Amino acid sequence: MPNRTRFLGRTLAAAGTVAALALATAVPAAAAPSTVEQDVAQLYQDVIDLYNGLPASALRGVDRLIESPVQKIGPRSRAAAGPIPGCTEGSLLTYANKLASQLTPLEGQALDALSGLGQLYVQGVASDKTPQVFGTDGQYTPRATDTIDKLRGFWDIESWNIQLVAWKGTDLGSQAKMAQTFGLGLAPAKVKDAAALASKVLYEVPALQGGRNPLLTLNAFSAPAGSLGGKRVALGDGLLDTVDVLGFDDVSVESVVGHEYGHQVDFAHDNYPRNESSEMGPDAYGGYFVAHAKGFGWNARTQQEVTYLDASIGDCFHSHGTPGQRKAASAWGEKQATSQGNPNRIVPSATMIEKFQKEYPKLMPPATDQPAAAAVAAARG
Repeated sequence: MPNRTRFLGRTLAAAGTVAALALATAVPAAAAPSTVEQDVAQLYQDVIDLYNGLPASALRGVDRLIESPVQKIGPRSRAAAGPIPGCTEGSLLTYANKLASQLTPLEGQALDALSGLGQLYVQGVASDKTPQVFGTDGQYTPRATDTIDKLRGFWDIESWNIQLVAWKGTDLGSQAKMAQTFGLGLAPAKVKDAAALASKVLYEVPALQGGRNPLLTLNAFSAPAGSLGGKRVALGDGLLDTVDVLGFDDVSVESVVGHEYGHQVDFAHDNYPRNESSEMGPDAYGGYFVAHAKGFGWNARTQQEVTYLDASIGDCFHSHGTPGQRKAASAWGEKQATSQGNPNRIVPSATMIEKFQKEYPKLMPPATDQPAAAAVAAARG
């Protein structure tokens, strides 16, 4: 079973802060109560142990919308070692990095552990069999419900078992929910205490805002059938709040859910690219959906807003695509909808994947001689 502690060990990479506090030495039961630092360190270790106890397939194929500046638990990033020269990351990532940079190392360690715990809850425990409430105050629930209903009828893939679940930081305050989450991989004798500790840390570290710090849930993800919890799309409250702050509220839910459902389109056809097209493809499918007459049929201005939202999530590490590449991918998808002869015809999903894979090389920057030279040097070494 692979060791997953490496994802927890790089807390606050965006803020330049190195990993976690050392675990405190155990003290006798009669000693003074644990300090906040000891509580956070113990919770951090509990979450490490939880991830290491998961089945090897638990996180396989899960695609997150962004590489969070704090959350390093979960699928291994495909990011390259260094940034792309001349690239400026998208506004959403810049904003998230700014929030992360304001945290102390202790606050970052607590947030890192709890954000990873929250991801596991929404992936492996939460279910749409109970009413889902989207947005910190439920304000996005009607839009999210409408969007997933439209998507299930739009794409020609098995859709009845694709759940849409709300990713809420306040769920971390429920000891019952956290016990279910720790029960996924932690030793049974430790589950109850770990769940109680998670709730305690959530409220004893003020920066976490009782679960309302947007960094706890500043993401969305899509999970395939074989992963922990099965097929689902998770939509984070923190992501929706942040997108609102950035001025994209008009298209936020529809664009993000459309993108994440695009991963389900890829999953249905066993399409798991090992390059930026893994994210740019869903941008294109999402663009096609929001512009299509049988999707949302949005006008040119609103379509453009979607492309700028996709650009805001672009990075500069050969991971999810640069802002320009993300924007180009969604614009290409929108054009497929607005330029087709029959506006009511929906291109089959397999055909859409094939069309985008042919387009993808055109959206990437020209190759340079550097990778080739590096490969030659490595071969000679």
